[in-house]
Amino acid sequence: MTLLNLAKVKSILWGNDPKDAALLIKLDFTILPYFSLIWFLFGLSRSSYSSAYISGMKEALDFKGNDFNYLNTTYLVVYAVCQMPGTSLLTIAPPKCVFVSANVAWSVLTLITFRMNHVWQIILLNAFEGGFSAIAYVGAHFIYATWYKKTELGTRAAVFVSFGHLGSWIFIPGLPSHRNAWYLVDEEREHAATRLGQPRKYTWDKTVFKRVLLSWQFWLLPTIFMLYSLAIQMELNNVFPLWMASRGYTVVQQNNYPTALYGTAIVGTIFYSVLSDKIQSRWQCSLAIGFTFVVGSAILIANPHADSGHFFAFYLLGTAYAPQALWYSWMADVTAHDFQLRAITTGFMNSFDFAFVTWWPLIFYPVTNAPEFRKGYIASIVTGALLLPLVLVIAYLERRGMENGTLGRDYDDELDSRDESSAGEADVVDMHLPGKM
Repeated sequence: MTLLNLAKVKSILWGNDPKDAALLIKLDFTILPYFSLIWFLFGLSRSSYSSAYISGMKEALDFKGNDFNYLNTTYLVVYAVCQMPGTSLLTIAPPKCVFVSANVAWSVLTLITFRMNHVWQIILLNAFEGGFSAIAYVGAHFIYATWYKKTELGTRAAVFVSFGHLGSWIFIPGLPSHRNAWYLVDEEREHAATRLGQPRKYTWDKTVFKRVLLSWQFWLLPTIFMLYSLAIQMELNNVFPLWMASRGYTVVQQNNYPTALYGTAIVGTIFYSVLSDKIQSRWQCSLAIGFTFVVGSAILIANPHADSGHFFAFYLLGTAYAPQALWYSWMADVTAHDFQLRAITTGFMNSFDFAFVTWWPLIFYPVTNAPEFRKGYIASIVTGALLLPLVLVIAYLERRGMENGTLGRDYDDELDSRDESSAGEADVVDMHLPGKM
């Protein structure tokens, strides 16, 4: 590759500002790989239960009725309950301690899975795993939103939810205002703390609950993410493999063919997120995802005679996993003005939907109905269609907020330098402040 091509690639990935480029390169090879690796391992662990179920665990542990649904439900309930406390904790305790403690506990629980001999033991273990793994997803999005700009965030979020690369525990930097990332020089730490601007609200005081509960962000963003989570359920709950089993496909094929679905998920996630970064707007891609749910679900409802129709629908709907990155980036965009609103909304956004997805599969996708999930497909086309007007409402409120100045950060350089330092001291007790270990 020529030097000219290398320069072009560097410009695409990290921009043309030398200070931004130097900072982003270090961030992309430290915090991005770390959280991507952790999320990859969580996804691998969760998918292993589905593979094990259709590969012999059902018979070995004597699963009966909807036991597999209960396994997932137990995990999701505890996972949901622990998310808001987890993200709030990141604003008052060192993120390094929070993430490492949770990840170590989760890893130990995962390792002892092989010792389980009964269904109830696996279900109970899943509950504990859900509690300790709750911080992984929403916590990473919260940290990313404090380090990356709007034009950078969607792409990095897409990398995070798509796949993981090698990382170390040693890369967790805290927040930019703490100025304690060891792999950055002093000038880069200062640039990271000021380049995104200053949230207008950053303290935990008596106005927090009023600010949060009266904001449209706190209600609309979790609602739209909840609808997405319900619409995507046909890609979960072993729906695809169970349909394949009914068509005579082998166990090996049932395990292998659905993996292509995750390939389309990666492509869709990266495509929509990168595009939204380039156009600096999220609503157009969000509408496309809503229409994808409608089209894909309609095909499954029609129940085409040819297997190719089902394969096409399942793979197409895989691209609709994109909101896991796209909408958390959108949430970061519209909560940039309020530090606590972002922290609480980040947790609530992934907890509110779990209040529904914990029981939704029991009604619309029970394994006892396999392979007939028509009721679930109809539910998915309805929830997918409901996304469309909500996307437009959020886009309107975002535009209105930017026009009247109620959204966005304060970019006054003098205020940034003064307030970022005081914010770190006021918000974080005993955290790694400048010059303090």
